[in-house]
Amino acid sequence: MNLTLVGAIVLLAVWMIIVFVAHVGSGPVHLLYAVAVVLFARRIIAGAPKFLS
Repeated sequence: MNLTLVGAIVLLAVWMIIVFVAHVGSGPVHLLYAVAVVLFARRIIAGAPKFLS
């Protein structure tokens, strides 16, 4: 796991907590979701890092 994947998972978890538990549905909260999706897409497109020795 790298920082991109960890960041995406954390942002998605925070978004889910804020939206579904705290019931805050205003616009700025959804920026967390947008950033998480971008990080997941970056992870899919770039792939996992390959450590060659």
